[in-house]
Amino acid sequence: MVNSLNQLNNPMIKHERYFEVMRDFRKGGFNPDMYDEFLTLVNQLPNIALRTPDDFKIFDKFNLTEVTRADFEVIVKEVNRRAIEKSKFCWHPSASNTTCNIDSTGNIIVSAAHSIQNNGVLSQIVENGLVTTYAINKGEFDSKELHKNHASIFWGFCNTHDAIFKPIETNSYTGTDEQNFLFAYRGFVVSTHKKVEMSDLMDYGVQSENDIKQNKKIFDDAILASNYSILETEVFELPAFYPIAVSSAFYLDFDFEKNPIPHSDDRMEDIFVTLLPFQNKTYFLLSYFKQDKHLYGNLGKQLRGRNKLKSDITMLIAAHTENVYFNPTYYNTFIKKHEENLNRIIFETQMDYVNIDEDNNQTINFSFTPNDYLNNPLDINFFGY
Repeated sequence: MVNSLNQLNNPMIKHERYFEVMRDFRKGGFNPDMYDEFLTLVNQLPNIALRTPDDFKIFDKFNLTEVTRADFEVIVKEVNRRAIEKSKFCWHPSASNTTCNIDSTGNIIVSAAHSIQNNGVLSQIVENGLVTTYAINKGEFDSKELHKNHASIFWGFCNTHDAIFKPIETNSYTGTDEQNFLFAYRGFVVSTHKKVEMSDLMDYGVQSENDIKQNKKIFDDAILASNYSILETEVFELPAFYPIAVSSAFYLDFDFEKNPIPHSDDRMEDIFVTLLPFQNKTYFLLSYFKQDKHLYGNLGKQLRGRNKLKSDITMLIAAHTENVYFNPTYYNTFIKKHEENLNRIIFETQMDYVNIDEDNNQTINFSFTPNDYLNNPLDINFFGY
């Protein structure tokens, strides 16, 4: 069986997105003439739990060939580009063809927005125009430098509605309800927009779509009513400048005392985090909806009472977000040595696993997240002095 068919055994991959690009690029033996018949045969395969290698012999007639690593990288790049194009839309609750910037055909023009202020926060940590970030790329930990103009970019607002962030773009941080709301909202949008992009490639299920809709509605209603007090924000100040910037949202399975956090079946409750460096201090903002205080209300108390603030903030960021940027020299000096452990903790906390039954249904969804990971057993430290 050629390597391009391996993805058919992963129920979460939307394999047609990859096969479409292979067809269009004439890779691996795919072309428009055979494509429809190929998909017909794919749909005739037994359910995943029942498949054997012999079942794939039906594809021998197409004379498919192995896809080289170089070709695979080209295919993945194009698949991701198409997913980004499909996911471009304005998140503002008032977004429409009459309120947004539109092109000559009446389509909304979505601009490249920064989830972390380019001329504010990023300009404070830049070095020779560059910042450093990391991600899990094709199953491997990958750190890289990129120009700050390309850092933290996502396609989530038109120019008109991106102005919602003006109070945190042009004003110094003073901790108002509006500023804390906007930082949390930005973390929510950038993280959730990435999930929307990836949902064109991966099947996360109906519940994931519902989580996005429900959390978005809470933010939307607050924006339309200018009600910025729906969030509880815990503000922590580190008395030093650390050239790190973060904007993200995620949920926690456990708190710092290893207690499980019992999420509802209706909506996955998130927290929203921001790390803001200034001249002689660094702020960490931890926000959550007040209606979720029964889940997350103890986090702030734990952070203040444990006397391990640097370690605790490190673990929240390291385990749950890739939208993090560092000064390059700072990264090489203090962070690079932790790369192996960062790779490990990301896989333990961000990768879920499922069992598939004979009807292709997910029977068990399980995680390898240790209940004590927030206590930083791997001794990762983002704050080097």
